[in-house]
Amino acid sequence: MRLDLAGKVVLVTGAASGIGLACVRALLAEGALVGAVDRSPVPELGGDCLAARADVTDEASVAAAVEAVTGRFGGLDVAVGCAGISGPVGTQLAATSAEAFGAVLAVNVTGQFLLVKHAAPWLTAAGGAVVLLASDSAFTSAPGMAPYCASKGAVVALTRALSVDLPGVRVNCVCPSVVDTPMARTDLGTALDSPAFPVQAPEDVASQVLFLASARSRTINGQAVLADFGVSARSGFPA
Repeated sequence: MRLDLAGKVVLVTGAASGIGLACVRALLAEGALVGAVDRSPVPELGGDCLAARADVTDEASVAAAVEAVTGRFGGLDVAVGCAGISGPVGTQLAATSAEAFGAVLAVNVTGQFLLVKHAAPWLTAAGGAVVLLASDSAFTSAPGMAPYCASKGAVVALTRALSVDLPGVRVNCVCPSVVDTPMARTDLGTALDSPAFPVQAPEDVASQVLFLASARSRTINGQAVLADFGVSARSGFPA
């Protein structure tokens, strides 16, 4: 399937590793012009790629990154919000501080809001698209995941709200199950290697993102695409 992303200007946050880096590589392979934004250094990727440093929790920093990308490429067609943190995974509610809870929401929710806020004028002019990274944790949970689950549930709701607030701009989010990224390895370790535990690669998620970023998904708007190997479809009823 041709995605026709060649020549499109795409800004990706969280571009230094994991899903964000996989998205940048996939976009460059499609011939897109990519602004790779992260608070950490982005690897040298070649092609039409501009690396920009930004902290998505800081509005001035996000605005400057959008300005740098649009200044370099002359516009913006797609914004992809991959920046995220897991927070205190495995920490029970009584031991979770308000500061830790707020830090997760600041990156995972406010960071997405700020990206779209500052990209919106360019995206509106281009009739563009937004793809945000949520998680299957917006719909299911495990013990000690309250901050992360709350943040990803908020991204799903934010996606729907932004699709209404931005006429002419498609806004969707991808909700993958566990992805084998450095962040997940830190949190889950060798559990990711269990054959009974379905895990996807960052490149799998990048394929979902690119489809939603392209005109091939022009009828899809305000949706949360759940990609979890069908796990959530199975009842826990013992039959």
